[in-house]
Amino acid sequence: MLPYRLLYRLGIAPWDNTPGPQVLDRVLADDSAGDGRRALDVGCGRGRDAIYRSKKGWDVTAVDLEESALEKARERAAQEAAEVHWVIGDVTKLGTLGIQPGYSLIYDMGCIQGLSDEGAARAAEGITSLAADDATLLFLAFARDRRIILPRGMNREHVESLFGPAWRLVDTHDMLPLSAHKVPPPIRKAKPTAYQLVKA
Repeated sequence: MLPYRLLYRLGIAPWDNTPGPQVLDRVLADDSAGDGRRALDVGCGRGRDAIYRSKKGWDVTAVDLEESALEKARERAAQEAAEVHWVIGDVTKLGTLGIQPGYSLIYDMGCIQGLSDEGAARAAEGITSLAADDATLLFLAFARDRRIILPRGMNREHVESLFGPAWRLVDTHDMLPLSAHKVPPPIRKAKPTAYQLVKA
């Protein structure tokens, strides 16, 4: 399991530089907000993607276990006049956090791939239980490999197995061309990919 708390304390948070907003915009062809436009950010970190989606008119709930990250997220949201429902909690226990189901968009920009197999399975179950019938899920992971610092990642087969028959994979998105930031060689080698699924 990736030591997120330690990495935050050391000031290491490369996930803050992933092109999450660009990928979400690409996936959401109809970006108009309205009734039922609820989004769940799983492992929101410092809140960049949750705030961006909120400013697009969505009702956003964002979950993270690290309190210091959520403090930064709240500060950023206040500065940008964005309203987000921040929830401190373990993403492997989504069903116990008092979050109401019915989300039409759920996204994870790299959190679950850093969990153990058991933790990832529990997180996937929680996501499924909170998803609306026609929900879209965007799930980011590095290519499957052994790594010392970065998450070991997942390939297409792992993603499809993790979410099982409740979800159908409809597309994949190469994250590197979408990044506006210089990508360090270890990240480039890891081949970050966003998997787009829909509730079956």
